This record gives sequence, C-alpha cells and structure tokens, in this order.
Amino acid sequence: MSARPTVILLAGPAGSGKSTTAARIAEHRQWVHLSEDDHWVSIKAGRPGELRTRQEQDIVQQQVLRRVFGVLSDGRKAVLELILYEDPPRPLLRYQAALTAERVDFVTMVLRPTVEELLRRIQSRGRTNDMDRPGLRADAEHQLRVLDSPYIEEDWVVDTTDLTLERAYEEHFRAIAEP
Repeated sequence: MSARPTVILLAGPAGSGKSTTAARIAEHRQWVHLSEDDHWVSIKAGRPGELRTRQEQDIVQQQVLRRVFGVLSDGRKAVLELILYEDPPRPLLRYQAALTAERVDFVTMVLRPTVEELLRRIQSRGRTNDMDRPGLRADAEHQLRVLDSPYIEEDWVVDTTDLTLERAYEEHFRAIAEP
C-alpha cells in the first residue's frame, strides 16, 4: 500500500458504509467522492433489480475510469466506492489493473460488517425497496460471500460491524486521507 495514494478503491456490500465513509474522506478538499452506482442509475433507469450485463459493466467501468482520471488530472485525489457482487470481483480487478497500468498509487479497502449489521443499516435508511427482508438477506449473504474470493486480500478487509463512522475513519482511513 502506498503511504499517500491518490485513489482509494472502497468496496463492499450494500449497507457496509461505503458512501458515508467516502463522503467523510471527501470532506478534505483534495479528495473527490465518486460512486460507481451513480453511473448504474442511468444504465438501469426504469429496470431496478435487473442483473448487470457484461456490456453494461464495460460501459459503466469506462465511464468511471474517465471520471477518476479526470479528477487526477485536475490535481485532486479520488475515493471510488463500488459494490462487489460477483466472484471474481471483476469491477474491482478492472479498476486495479487500470490504475496499475497508469502507475497511479492506490489502496483497496473492503468494508465487511456482519449480515445482521448490513440488514440493520439498510433498513434504517427507510427506502421502500429495502423493506423486502427475505430478499434483502439473500442479497446481503451473497455479497458477503463474494468477499471470500481469493482475489480479496485479507489486509484490505475492515470489519465495520461495531465501528462508528468516526472510529472507522480514525482507525483505517485518516492516515491515508489526511496530509
């Protein structure tokens, strides 16, 4: 891990704390919070719950990489959050490969709370489509199983089950995010 990366790849299941952690990091003016989900919204508009195709993944990942490299060319740093939903975790591997090819210093962090904590967080958001508890549990369990992939290195994983946002930031992100 680079002591001062210019990109943080922040991955994990829905409800793991990626968005709030990325927003906390982006409170520092040199960091820009980017979300892969923002690009999926336009691709999957009107078709929620539909599986992501390889062609759509290519489109989204190309868009995201253009945004990341645009941020870097402006002299800023990027924290990119993304959901891991398949093994191998192709989106993460693609971002890592692209950053490595361009010799960009980056760090990968994977947030991993327990299933029960994920469900609690997701339901506390109060979104209508998050209220299907049986389907939600299956999705959470699947996304956590993806984190068992041999492509996910143990030292990337942060158990956020019992961590507040500030404690997670202090323990795992402050040294990376602050000058």
